[in-house]
Amino acid sequence: MGGTTKTIGAVERAFEIIEAIERLESAGASAIADELSLSKSTAYTHLHTLQEIGYLRKEDGHYRLSGDFLRLGTAVQQGFPVYRRGRSHVEELADRTGERANLVVEERGKGTCVHAANAGGAADGAMTRGERRHMHATATGKALLAHLPEDRVDEIVETHGLPSFTDHTITSREALESELAEIRETGIAIDAEESILGLRCFAAPILVEETVIGSVSVSGPSRQFTDPDREPELTEAVRETANVIELDFVFG
Repeated sequence: MGGTTKTIGAVERAFEIIEAIERLESAGASAIADELSLSKSTAYTHLHTLQEIGYLRKEDGHYRLSGDFLRLGTAVQQGFPVYRRGRSHVEELADRTGERANLVVEERGKGTCVHAANAGGAADGAMTRGERRHMHATATGKALLAHLPEDRVDEIVETHGLPSFTDHTITSREALESELAEIRETGIAIDAEESILGLRCFAAPILVEETVIGSVSVSGPSRQFTDPDREPELTEAVRETANVIELDFVFG
């Protein structure tokens, strides 16, 4: 049987509403209708259904996501072996450096944060759990891309492109390939204000049997991360954390 597999519009609409409530934090039927260009009756029917099955709660006429998403999120997080073996090491990295540390995997062609640890004040723009970002513009994403098969990199670039987020973002395939080759050589990927101005990040890939299963990073203000004494300390800490996680897979 040929052709594209069909999708169910009602399911797509339900998740559009869930994501809209996440963005708005809470909303009534009118706000959701305006946000998604729906009739108010259609918005209300979906909202009421999601409330009845337990995924939304209603307070003073406004809907919020329910605690059921915490349960689902925990189950998803625990489903990543790199999270189960890497969580404590990422938290130790945050404590050791005093910076924000992240554990990221590739999912659907983007870098998805499966764990974030913060020893001090959160760095502006740091990834949060469950957040997805374009891989070419982040250190964690480039660390992953550098060790994915070439045909998979081709597929990711074809699907998501190389959009610009700042004046420093890599936007050509030639420049990206050059940087990925350097990452394979040094073992460290750098986001030099490529995703968010003022934010710098160092990341290292996590390789198990020559397959990249994730990447680990620290991020913070550029003015601190370009210090000639601080940069070697941070890159070494990230590299060592990735190595410890790799060893945990081998001997754990």
